[in-house]
Amino acid sequence: MKKIGRVKKIGRVKNWTQEEYSKFICGLFELPEVITKEWIENPDNTDRWQEGENRSVANFFKHFGFCNRDLSKSDLSGLSCEDMMKIPFNSSTIFPPKDKMPKGFDSERVLAFGKQPMMGVKKLHERGITGEGVVVAVIDFGLQDKNHVEFDGANIEVVDLFGDTGTHFHSDGVLSNLCGQNIGVAPKAKVIYYDTYMSHGKHVDKAQLKILKDILRRVKSGEKIRVVNISAPITRGEDLSKIVDNAKWQERYDQLKGPFMPIIDQLKQLGCEVVTSDVFGRDFACCDIDPLTKRLSKADWVTNEEYYQSKMSVVSGGKAIAEFASKDGYKFEPRGCFSWSIPQVVGMYALALQVRSNLTWDDFVEKCRESSSLDQSGVRTIDFEEMFFKLQKKNRENEIS
Repeated sequence: MKKIGRVKKIGRVKNWTQEEYSKFICGLFELPEVITKEWIENPDNTDRWQEGENRSVANFFKHFGFCNRDLSKSDLSGLSCEDMMKIPFNSSTIFPPKDKMPKGFDSERVLAFGKQPMMGVKKLHERGITGEGVVVAVIDFGLQDKNHVEFDGANIEVVDLFGDTGTHFHSDGVLSNLCGQNIGVAPKAKVIYYDTYMSHGKHVDKAQLKILKDILRRVKSGEKIRVVNISAPITRGEDLSKIVDNAKWQERYDQLKGPFMPIIDQLKQLGCEVVTSDVFGRDFACCDIDPLTKRLSKADWVTNEEYYQSKMSVVSGGKAIAEFASKDGYKFEPRGCFSWSIPQVVGMYALALQVRSNLTWDDFVEKCRESSSLDQSGVRTIDFEEMFFKLQKKNRENEIS
């Protein structure tokens, strides 16, 4: 296969086995035999850092927690159910006997709740609003688990323009929330999934630019791709975190995204919207739900209450996604994130396009805001059932007129 611009071809990374992935995760950090509330709140007190990584035990624990761990000889009895709701785990986690567990905690119950699509989506599915007939393109990390039960029956076309894309769990989270057959918002939408990112390093922007050009080519040739999901900023190839001046940051970011905008504008004119974290973040945010109490809460990164309350939040924390390197397992994700929220909103847009095919992204956002309200926990949520009732009512009025 030819090189694409200066994107390096390094050979496709083999698929992970569950054993290999478990070994990888368990090698990132150690867990004490007796796991206390104090330890989970400050895992760095172990003073262990991953060799060669500028990341702490706390960083890894936040993302992987008890996933793929054999805890059969551990003692978790000092933790509460509330503590457990802050720790990732998955179907491969082996928990200790009942007398060494937090009282009342049931991992199967938590996963069963987390596998439900949120925001009243199930009621829309029961009315036949599933995204059928709508085509969504996704640009993300390499996909391995297309045969997971969550995607068995989903309409997913995988495209790798480079032949060098490593597989990654991120793809499972994005697709679970977009088109997962149990979890997903739009389970009947067609998804064209473009593998990228993992092996491209500083050339990631060139890779992403090539993919967008390919999507534009397909749209121009008559394919009805209506929306592109990118669970990231439009440009990722340069680390901007060291620029502390906001004006200088924005100036540099505008320079980096410059090559993308003509393509994005052309796609928009042809009826295909590109939704990145930048676009999503203008109007939306994420929130968490407690699987035991069903209460919503603000995301843990919230510092500006007024700003947060102006955004419409999507439930992505307290949910489950397909477990990586597994055929039928699930992972509990306690914290919300944009990566898992963007495909939910893109999926909801796909449902809206099924009902009204000429709806623009801006129109969709406006309809969402009209049906949103602020709840007691300070989270602005959307009543999607009400929104779709209004969309269908407007359709009937147009037909009569």
